[in-house]
Amino acid sequence: MNKVKVLSIVSIGLFVANLILIWFLMNGKMAPKRREGPRKIIIEKLKFSEVQTAEYEKLINWHRKHIRKSESQMMVLKNQLYTNLQQNKQTNSTDSLIGEIGKVQIEIEHINHKHFNDIKQLCKPEQLKLFDELCEDIAKLFTHKTLPPNER
Repeated sequence: MNKVKVLSIVSIGLFVANLILIWFLMNGKMAPKRREGPRKIIIEKLKFSEVQTAEYEKLINWHRKHIRKSESQMMVLKNQLYTNLQQNKQTNSTDSLIGEIGKVQIEIEHINHKHFNDIKQLCKPEQLKLFDELCEDIAKLFTHKTLPPNER
């Protein structure tokens, strides 16, 4: 076989492969599954009205602002903690930093709890049962890591 025939066969093969790839992408079979955000899930599960959704948006903004601030503090403290490892500092400084990290984590949990209490306050009486059902799934809803199959 000469070079022209080989190049023609390779070109046709690549063209067919591209057509197949485009077909899969158009049909969504290869598109990665996008995780629905907690915002959308909460709005749907609680059947929020437009007014409730607008109020919920304000709560989200407040929550994000405070969580970011706490996470920033946490990052600074963790950086200091692990810098101590490089400098072979231990005991009092390490214990103090770990204690401060714990305090920030407690503050994060208070922020999260207040956020969900505020969401509960948005609910109408007929939505409170839906909120109670949502509370059972809150931990799963906000977990960013997937557990291995044997730990689920």
